[in-house]
Amino acid sequence: MGFDFGVGYSELFVLAVLAVIVIGPKDLPHVLRGFGRMMNKARGMAREFQGHVDQAMKETGASEIKKEFDTAKSSFSSVMSSPQIASPLEATRKSEGAKSFESYFGNTGSTGETRVGGKSVDETA
Repeated sequence: MGFDFGVGYSELFVLAVLAVIVIGPKDLPHVLRGFGRMMNKARGMAREFQGHVDQAMKETGASEIKKEFDTAKSSFSSVMSSPQIASPLEATRKSEGAKSFESYFGNTGSTGETRVGGKSVDETA
């Protein structure tokens, strides 16, 4: 299982070993605490920014437009992925291909007559 930023467990292990070697086992806890504080501040700033954006969307009415857009997007996605839409198109293409083949070469069914270009061809000639 990997993390969101594309680092798996093996890469994380290598980074931990490198951190112990480069920083040293004595200073590593202090560095990790500082990194944790920095990440908490960054998350807090991101939450605050998202709150301001959400508030601005409510004030301008953009949240209703976003809801309508999301509804239309999901409807469009469900229609495009529906097999009922793809199957008739494919069937139409196949039947048109069969019609054009039969109209050119003719039907060589049970009569034994061979037709090319809509004209009868005598097999004995």
